[in-house]
Amino acid sequence: MYDYIVIGAGVMGSSTAYALAKEGKKVLLLEQFPIPHTRGSSHGASRITRTAYPEEFNGSIMAVANSMWKDLEKEAETTLFKHTGLLCTTSTLHKELVDTQKTLQRYNTGPVPIIDSAEISKRYPLMSYPKEEKACFDSSAGILYADKCVMAFQRMFQKRGGEVIDMCKVQHVTPGDVVTVHTDKGDFQAKGLVITCGAWSSEILSDLGISLPLQVMAIQVCYWKARNGVDHSSLPLFISLDEISDIYGMPTSEYDGLMKICLHYGVLCAGPDMRDNTDSKAEAKNLKMLTEFVASTFPYLVPEPAIKERCMYTVTPDNQFIVDHHPIHRNIVFGAGFSGRLVY
Repeated sequence: MYDYIVIGAGVMGSSTAYALAKEGKKVLLLEQFPIPHTRGSSHGASRITRTAYPEEFNGSIMAVANSMWKDLEKEAETTLFKHTGLLCTTSTLHKELVDTQKTLQRYNTGPVPIIDSAEISKRYPLMSYPKEEKACFDSSAGILYADKCVMAFQRMFQKRGGEVIDMCKVQHVTPGDVVTVHTDKGDFQAKGLVITCGAWSSEILSDLGISLPLQVMAIQVCYWKARNGVDHSSLPLFISLDEISDIYGMPTSEYDGLMKICLHYGVLCAGPDMRDNTDSKAEAKNLKMLTEFVASTFPYLVPEPAIKERCMYTVTPDNQFIVDHHPIHRNIVFGAGFSGRLVY
């Protein structure tokens, strides 16, 4: 019997399994797909990590997380983070920008001024914003190499004696002082259970009498080519905090010479296994908005995506994540709705 079983081997499940193994626990990590895979939300070469959140509690989490990433890099003997800085922008002096500035000033060293579009253009001539644009800069932010991060957690977890079984679909959970996880590869038992399976969380939790307000969205991940080979690699990461055009981007690690620029939302789908069956008109509308943003803000990029890929978000109504335990079976813990929070 195990001390803990963790369901879902994305970045949240793999990091949880690793943390439990570091505490000397006997842990089993289950994943329904082959490892690695592209069906969830943890694949790809790059994610934004930042302290720049309007909510102070997210800033406090990142203050701890940043040092933990350094510890993992050292233990795994691999580079997981590239420091770039992050530009947060809004079309006006939006409350979210002011609150983000407060978070940064609390958890980053030194003052964090609000700058205008003229200063943005002075610092970053390849970017062009309207006259009314305001921004602040997160000096701590950077790119996490997503695939490498997940693999590092799994490798260090196994090095500490942890077990991983992939292509193992959970069919049912029987709660109790000893939790039994029934799968298509047999039954497994543990003193505790952690459920971190992203868009599939609702399937397992509903079987345990828990209904979470999770929504699954199909996201278009777009990569944009530079005109005449203009080098954009020195640009910082950026995030627009405007509700109408919630857009983020970065010089890409996936494809040489391309910029990754995406909407921070997508089109709702009926479930995680239906992500390829979405409203094509809604996707076209989103892509049009994104294309117009690229054309106006990045004059040295071709305003048509060179590559389009698919990802998946699992979100809550207020876009905050959920971490809790079962109200009756307190040895069952779950986490969900992390998409776009803590990492992009």
